[in-house]
Amino acid sequence: MPSVEALSASKRKAARAARGDWFGYLGRAGLAAQGVCFGIIAALAIGLALGAGGETTDPQGALNALARHTWSKVLLLLLCLGFAGYALWRFAQALFDRGGMGSDLGGLFRRGIQFVQGLSYAVLTVGAAKTLAGSGGRQGGEKRAAAGIFGWPAGREIVGVIAVVLLISALVTAYWGASRRFEESLATEEMSRETRRTVSAAGLVGLFSLGLVLGIVGWFLLKAAVQFRPQDPVGLGGALAKLAHAPYGSWLLGITAAGLMTFALFDLIQARYHKV
Repeated sequence: MPSVEALSASKRKAARAARGDWFGYLGRAGLAAQGVCFGIIAALAIGLALGAGGETTDPQGALNALARHTWSKVLLLLLCLGFAGYALWRFAQALFDRGGMGSDLGGLFRRGIQFVQGLSYAVLTVGAAKTLAGSGGRQGGEKRAAAGIFGWPAGREIVGVIAVVLLISALVTAYWGASRRFEESLATEEMSRETRRTVSAAGLVGLFSLGLVLGIVGWFLLKAAVQFRPQDPVGLGGALAKLAHAPYGSWLLGITAAGLMTFALFDLIQARYHKV
């Protein structure tokens, strides 16, 4: 078995690697990939709201849309690499505190969110790779996963906890947008005055819109847990579909989709200015 000293040396080496420049490049690539993915989702939803043949979908659905065309498979490959980079960057932040969040309660909470983000994008990376190989998954994976958890021991309680965490994340996301706390993570000193105004507006609108959609997903997940209805959870695409079928649905969907498009733009800006 490895000695304690060897394990400690390996841990220090991993920590140094996690704080290196390469993980910063991976983070920037990941933010750009996230922006492109949300841009596709938003564009499809805007098309539906305008009656131009769009659809409500989730990240896997966006990947499937790219796989339909030969010319877009190069972009699909780049997204796969970007998602992998995003996952590794978030894991580096969560496990080795690359972002300097600290180990107090607030820091551990934020690092916990980063770890969940890493897991989510690791799953999305696998989905992108399968799609690229011609065996991609169906959209609505979050709904199927939640339905499967209901079959576990204490599955109802687990789904309820996930729902509460998601609702808290939605509130935090909306708060970060409304309060402009996101600017703390950006190198605003490198921006011109006009660029900073644009980034501030994009972050406000984009994060608030994302928080709204996450809140809808969390609400239906919590409702399913309380009423023990495994068929009720929705994912990102399902949340947009709920808006589409609400009163004034086309307007609600269009406005929310435009907000998500703004979030996609904000992600692309973050790829340049985020303190990775």
